[in-house]
Formats: sequence, structure tokens, C-alpha cells
Amino acid sequence: MHDRIAELRGLRAEHTIHAQHQDNDRASQVEAAIGAVVAAVDADIERLETEAADLAEKGQHFPAADRAETARILRAGLDELALPTPPKRGKQTAAAAQAPETARGGE
Repeated sequence: MHDRIAELRGLRAEHTIHAQHQDNDRASQVEAAIGAVVAAVDADIERLETEAADLAEKGQHFPAADRAETARILRAGLDELALPTPPKRGKQTAAAAQAPETARGGE
């Protein structure tokens, strides 16, 4: 399962490279691959959390805690590697290029 997080790190790095080089077709393909890996990890997390709850209900607290911890680690990995929303690129005007005034009136 942790291999999927490593795979996600690699895909994320690949996506960054393609996005920087404006290779939108390849970046979109990598985004699709990222989506598939994220869906698989989400399914693993859900399964682990269900198993943890079932085991805890049966009084098997150590295996339950192990599965809950694995789910937590996977969720943290997903959160760390989430793709940011790309900034909107538009034509920058002269007004937008100027530095904003500070709270003290531009001092």
C-alpha cells in the first residue's frame, strides 16, 4: 500500500515537469493516472477503516489500531500529494502588475 504513495509521488513529480513545460496532453494523461492511484488508495483506506472498526468491535484492539494507523498514514500521504488547483493564467494588465499598497497607506 505504501508503494502506491511512492508511485503517487513519482506521478506528482512527473506532472509538475510536464506542467512546467506546458505539455498539457501528457500532463492530462498523468493526472488521469494520479486519479486512478488516488481512487485505489481511497478504497484501501476505506477497507482498512472498516476492518479497524470491525476488529475493535470484536475486542481485537491491537490489530484494529494497526489498520487504523495504516489508514491514517495513507490518508496523510494523499493529503500531502494532492494536486493543487492550477492558477488561472490571463493577460496581466499594468494595474495588476503594480505592487499593492500596504495597510498604512503605502508608506
